[in-house]
Amino acid sequence: MKLTKHLMIPLIATGIVLSLIFGVEYNCQGEEMFPEYYGSPFVFKQKSLGSSMEYFYSVSGLILNITIWSILITLINKLFLKLIKKTGENKTLKILYKGIVILLIGFAILNIVIDSAMTGSGFQKGLNYWYMDLDKEAKDWGMKCDGKWIMLKK
Repeated sequence: MKLTKHLMIPLIATGIVLSLIFGVEYNCQGEEMFPEYYGSPFVFKQKSLGSSMEYFYSVSGLILNITIWSILITLINKLFLKLIKKTGENKTLKILYKGIVILLIGFAILNIVIDSAMTGSGFQKGLNYWYMDLDKEAKDWGMKCDGKWIMLKK
């Protein structure tokens, strides 16, 4: 049972990262066309300039974001379990807890399926790659990038 729980937390974290429930959108201005970048909080996703329905991903950005969100979800989970224990194993809270977990797992799976369908092909710099260096790319192209906090951006 514990192994399942430890697999569920990164799964839910992946869904939160990919959904951009909370994230940062980077728009860059300059003389060139430049893709939009997304972070949660680290940059992990780049919108393709060739198609509005295609995105490229950074492996390291995804791993870092999933790790951060997994830690936050673990802390929230511990707090919720303490609350359930403090209320004398309240049946209503237990049902609510299980319902929320099931909804989050469904949400995560949906986001993973959608984003996998929108993933651009290829694995090299400028496409899906190990890392995305937004600052270096912007500097190389003479762009100025500003990030703004976003919620529920798909």
